Amino acid sequence: MLVGIGLGTILFYGWRWYAGQRRIRDFHLSTQDLNYSNQSPEELLSHHLLDLNTASLEEIAGLGISGESAERLLQNRPYPSKLDLISRMVLSQVEYESIKDRVSVAEAREPVKIG
Repeated sequence: MLVGIGLGTILFYGWRWYAGQRRIRDFHLSTQDLNYSNQSPEELLSHHLLDLNTASLEEIAGLGISGESAERLLQNRPYPSKLDLISRMVLSQVEYESIKDRVSVAEAREPVKIG
């Protein structure tokens, strides 16, 4: 019986480790994700990008993320870069991947709010 419990524990933690490694491998960042934006709000509009720091709840909900995630996105503003959505755990990796090509941050110069 102890062998079964030990083997089950090893399998459980082994699977959790493997799943975590797979999630990290499947997450891809580009240099565009890491750069701070120097574009004005007008330039973002001309590129059909949504500014994370000024978008309304309806505009954010139009991106296809859950209502809870949209609320979190609004509450954690301002963002110096769109990668902060991941680093501050505002969105999951899956949600970020689904919207990263449709959002940006205009002239990110405001300090980040903590707390």
